Amino acid sequence: MNTRTGGELIQDFLETYEIPYVFGNPGTTETTFLAAVAESKATYVLSLHESSAVGIAAGYALITGKPSIVSLHTYPGLANGMFNMRNALMSGVPMLVINGQQDSRFLIHNPVLGAPNVQLAETATKYAYEVTRTDDLTVALQRCYLHARLQPTGPVFLSIPMNFMQERTKHTTFKKTHIIEQTVPRDLDEVSRALKAVPAGKLAIVADYAVAAAHSVDAVSCIANALGADIYAAPFHVQGTVDPLHPNFRGQLPPTTRKINETLSRYHTMLLIGEKVDSFTYDGLQALPAELQVIQIAPAASQLGFDFPCDMAVLGEINATLEALVSALGAGGSQAAARTVDESSLDARYPASGERPSDALILAVLRHLDRATHVVTEGSSEDAIVQDMAVRLGFRNVHFSPRGGGLGWAMPLGIGIGLAAGKPAVCFVGDGGSLFSIHALWTAAKYAIPSVFVCFVNNEYRLLKDLWCNVMGTTIGTTRFVGMDFSDPNVDVQKIAEAFGARTEKIQELEGVAAVLERALSHPGPSFLIIDREP
Repeated sequence: MNTRTGGELIQDFLETYEIPYVFGNPGTTETTFLAAVAESKATYVLSLHESSAVGIAAGYALITGKPSIVSLHTYPGLANGMFNMRNALMSGVPMLVINGQQDSRFLIHNPVLGAPNVQLAETATKYAYEVTRTDDLTVALQRCYLHARLQPTGPVFLSIPMNFMQERTKHTTFKKTHIIEQTVPRDLDEVSRALKAVPAGKLAIVADYAVAAAHSVDAVSCIANALGADIYAAPFHVQGTVDPLHPNFRGQLPPTTRKINETLSRYHTMLLIGEKVDSFTYDGLQALPAELQVIQIAPAASQLGFDFPCDMAVLGEINATLEALVSALGAGGSQAAARTVDESSLDARYPASGERPSDALILAVLRHLDRATHVVTEGSSEDAIVQDMAVRLGFRNVHFSPRGGGLGWAMPLGIGIGLAAGKPAVCFVGDGGSLFSIHALWTAAKYAIPSVFVCFVNNEYRLLKDLWCNVMGTTIGTTRFVGMDFSDPNVDVQKIAEAFGARTEKIQELEGVAAVLERALSHPGPSFLIIDREP
């Protein structure tokens, strides 16, 4: 019987599953793995930090819908990538994170870089395993890759001792798994009757990230049309989950529990499509009113009724189930005219002569983008402004702040999206937030990945200042802040971006926005555009 080394099995695995890229940042225990990748057809995409490798891989997987492969160094490297792995886990992004481990014959001595990788990874993955024999490598690789893709999708972790890459085994069979997942409940009439029985104007549809992942935005619109339901995007929904120009769209649910409760108290029933109604802070009330009837549709049993009790739990693949529900409601031909963009209202809301003149620059940037552009935002004090503008303008591919809460997600995510889509995403980030992953620019420059970044500079953590004042009941002008300013000296993000290979420009005048964007969008690599914000 033919035998293969572990390294040759890695090559077979990459070829069987037609994996074009391995994203990573290497260390000592990855040398034998990298030697195997070097002899494969896959391209190794190097990042200068593990968090960027994970974030870029997440953006790539978000667009392709297939698990991306990430290679991280043992315990220290894994720790560096953990917060973006957690973001990916909470966002349902499939990936297989492969971690090098010290030589298995050496682990008995508790060597340097020998560590409990699996225990660390368990907090940020849906499954984690360490291979103990070369004979088990084929099963482990196939198991982990498949389970990253199965519902609920998310990152899976596999630790492989480095000596297994050179050892031989007779267990060499890989099979490409064809997943048939269009599961639909056999009878949706009960759900249909319950929805039709809701009093007029008292039904809210809340769409979480699973709707976008299943490409089911239009089905949600169709159901809302048939039932006269209001549509909300769930907080921290990661991807564009609704048609923002649908006349029944009421915006994103607020991020705080009391505000969510106040909003949903106006309704008799909530149809929740996806995992959950997420929230950011607790301010005295549970997010869901006790009297609210909840009907939930989710693709994974573990998600149904998990955060709050639901009156009706529907297990099924999102797109297939929604299409079946459309049929059960007799809503196939239900169409509604799209809401038109109110340009004058936007100009009035964000005037160039207003208190924050640079608001108009942000609006001008968005106006000059194709509405199909992927827009990424993350945790800056301008997040709410960008989100409001993008939604009002009708952008459908808007990726909001990281669901796992860890900053350093947006910039690499945008690069991964650009790699998968072949055209630039536009990422809006603050100067403070950018420093968590600005090294991702180097990867975009090295591999000529189209990407555009708009960075707001104010030399402070303004969002945290606002939160501080909100919690403490104070004002910006009367508060002595600690740890909120990075001035004296100022951080020169423009020079940092240039050092990592990005072309940079400042956006200062409304008349020049179109030309700046044209240069950025046509550049074969990263462009870093700066808007100075008034403190």
